Amino acid sequence: MTATSNLDNLEFKVIKEVWNEYELNDGTKLRGRMFLTRISEDKNAPKAESPKSGKKLVNYNFSFGKHFEVFAPKDQLSGPTGHIPPSDGIPDDKKSEVDPILLSEPWNSYEIVKNGTVIKIKLVVSEIFKVDGIYDQFGQPYYILKHGPVFDAKPNSDKKKFA
Repeated sequence: MTATSNLDNLEFKVIKEVWNEYELNDGTKLRGRMFLTRISEDKNAPKAESPKSGKKLVNYNFSFGKHFEVFAPKDQLSGPTGHIPPSDGIPDDKKSEVDPILLSEPWNSYEIVKNGTVIKIKLVVSEIFKVDGIYDQFGQPYYILKHGPVFDAKPNSDKKKFA
């Protein structure tokens, strides 16, 4: 674990933030978004070399948030069920896997101000489960999405500050 005193917080600009979209075979649409909240650099971490260029690589740490919304057809809505248990507390027999028939998982892009490095983050959903009998505060069916981030970084060759 990195000591927080070794971390430099890096200012960044949003280039593009978009929603992921998933359409399910029952007409439900799911929208999800992952957004970057912090970039830091460990100034004392040893820097590995790039296998392609031989240049030293920067060690970035990321923090991000995520949010999902459900938009089901009216015939699938119900009254809110109140408290929604954590996904690991829902028995498997209450969950059914759903395959999306249409999906869009675009990249979000950010630029580190001090060196122009472009950071790209993509939210990738690997599995979707509909939970029987549970509805959110808007009466929308409850879904569990297994997901994770994919990252990419490209230095800006026009700026000399890239370490």
